[in-house]
Amino acid sequence: MKNLVIITFLLLSSIAFSQEKKISLESNFESIEISVDSLEEIYTIKWEDFIDVFKENNPESKISMKVTVKNIKKENLITNFSIGVNGKSEQIDSLVAQLKKGVLKMKQLAIDLNEKNKK
Repeated sequence: MKNLVIITFLLLSSIAFSQEKKISLESNFESIEISVDSLEEIYTIKWEDFIDVFKENNPESKISMKVTVKNIKKENLITNFSIGVNGKSEQIDSLVAQLKKGVLKMKQLAIDLNEKNKK
């Protein structure tokens, strides 16, 4: 009986204190590019989606974001353009703001140049 109690105690303690090997999987997205087919489609871009893509990244990981506008009317001086920004994941808010500002400025520049071309 004494041996049975000792064996049971040893078995329970070995199960309770057994080591588990934890496997941690880490994934980092490095870049994203969105393409639109017209100047009007720029307004359909959901800028929050850029933030959502990189929110699980390591704050020190390097990221790249790019927006490409294609197939602007052929009679225009600018037929397509792209804007990109690079930085660290921890800077995602300012990077998205820079990208949005750059895309909207390029859109306005394309419109202005195209109007001058028509005159």
